[in-house]
Amino acid sequence: MRYTFGQAEAFYWVARLGGFRAAASHLSLSQPTVSLRVKEFERILGADLFDRSLYRPTPTALGAAIYADVERLLTHGEQVQRLSKEGLPGRKLLRIGAADSFAAAILPELLASLAARHSELQVDVTVDFSTRLEQLLLDRAIDIAFLSQPRVHDGIAIVPLWLIDLVWVIGKDLSFAGEVATPENLVDLPIFTNSSPSGLFTTIQMWFGSRGLRPQRLNTCNPLTVIARLASAGTGAALIPREMIRLSGEGLALRVLEARPAIPSHNLCAMWWENEPESEYIYLADLARQIAARRV
Repeated sequence: MRYTFGQAEAFYWVARLGGFRAAASHLSLSQPTVSLRVKEFERILGADLFDRSLYRPTPTALGAAIYADVERLLTHGEQVQRLSKEGLPGRKLLRIGAADSFAAAILPELLASLAARHSELQVDVTVDFSTRLEQLLLDRAIDIAFLSQPRVHDGIAIVPLWLIDLVWVIGKDLSFAGEVATPENLVDLPIFTNSSPSGLFTTIQMWFGSRGLRPQRLNTCNPLTVIARLASAGTGAALIPREMIRLSGEGLALRVLEARPAIPSHNLCAMWWENEPESEYIYLADLARQIAARRV
């Protein structure tokens, strides 16, 4: 069970103001409500946050340790709320780079939300695979990138958002024995993937390389929806994000195989220059995370 923003807020103001009554007055809540929220916060964390044996509630060692982190959490929450009400201050053009899976799953609702909240904003979207988006960001050709497996660069902020589950798929009509994909039984099949140096291309090479093998027939193209349909046609295999099976449209006839060795998930991240107005990009990253959470 996760704690709520209200529980953390109640703890913070009791600690800051030195009492439950003062915190209740500041939050315009009843004292029992504030007390209940703090107790629930303590229950979730599994320890007392205040020593209540004294005249004033005094933070315990744990309460003192988390105080600064909770303060940052509340400040960030207020910032996101302000941005959602006030818009993206002063911005007229937003240049978004989106990896293919992000574009298919999240981008339509993200753009709809931006249009509803910030009608004055013009959005320019580039959809490409992640390594190209990373270079576009470094060249300042885009403002924010939603991409997977980015590299670390000086002056660039990287915020992990969620994990991408990768699966091997083949067409249901393809002659293939069993339900397990191994480098040995896929090595001679045509494999559809993004072109080098994409993250999927690199992951495939590493997966085969773990058994000392190299795929014999790599066929490359960019849209993951097309890659899924090529695999569905029954002429080869593809490594794709699991969600792309649903997002690639109706009529797909795919078998999902268990991978041995297992394929590590990719990290979907938001990436921007640190010297840019960071609060705006944090707002966009949080908005994307909220949309993704609703899809689970």
